[in-house]
Amino acid sequence: MIVAPVIVMVIGLGIVGGFSWIGDQFKEEKPPLYVSGSLSPRNAVTTKPGPQPSVSGSSSTSAADSPASGDLPPSAEGRRVDQSEAETEGIRHLRSEYLCPWQAWVVNRPPRDFSEIPVLEDGRPDPKLINEETAGDPASTHLTIDVQPGDSRPLQIKELRIKVLNRKPAPAADKATLVGLQNGQCGGGTATLNAYADLDGGADFATVRFEGRESLPQELVGGRALTINLRVNTRTCDCVWVPEIVWSKDGEVKSTEFRIGGKDFRTIGTLGLQRRAWQQDLNTLEWSDIVFDESILDEPGP
Repeated sequence: MIVAPVIVMVIGLGIVGGFSWIGDQFKEEKPPLYVSGSLSPRNAVTTKPGPQPSVSGSSSTSAADSPASGDLPPSAEGRRVDQSEAETEGIRHLRSEYLCPWQAWVVNRPPRDFSEIPVLEDGRPDPKLINEETAGDPASTHLTIDVQPGDSRPLQIKELRIKVLNRKPAPAADKATLVGLQNGQCGGGTATLNAYADLDGGADFATVRFEGRESLPQELVGGRALTINLRVNTRTCDCVWVPEIVWSKDGEVKSTEFRIGGKDFRTIGTLGLQRRAWQQDLNTLEWSDIVFDESILDEPGP
């Protein structure tokens, strides 16, 4: 007499559990955090004019009145990751400066390969000389990382570290060339947390250190976003690396690697390399040889 109701109850629970399992398959769970960002342009001292005063004659320009980073020129726009999803979560940069960036690389080709200007007719770097296989950032890589929680629950960013994926010695002077281009188009960016790391030393992870009083961990509550302006330096290696963000939520600790367009970062030491640089005239669009501006390298100290 008791067996039949028990069997019916077990079958009923199985059916309910089955439908619950099916329902779970259709749940659209938001990711616990959004990570986006961009490679920052290399800024050199310039005499190019800044934003003009408003019609009212006021010479001050607030961050809210400045163009967003989505309005960067094509040369900078190509290096920026698509942030459409992140912007729906409240991530958006405002530009408070008007600076003229360089493009610069250590190219693993000898100086004799750069007797001519390495650009195409449209001003883009010649991919036969400068491409993902031959080139890396000179001496340091600058990037901005934005972290936005997926919901309003507290999420703690515990650590940022650099995971070195591949390491080999920096190239000799007869094997590589330091190349710079400045096409005159201007851009800029902002940051809320400044950090740096040194790839030299041989470890699989490079320690990230923070400048100023603000550092990690940071608690992100109520949709608050975190922006980290990161500079990664080397004097002695040709290193491929990726930032790794360590975070915790609901008592569980996890890590997220950050890439732009799915690509790892690469930074190459520049000591002893010959310099080549060209600049484009905005009126004639002609290119001319100029002195390489060492200030854009931000070379790490001894």
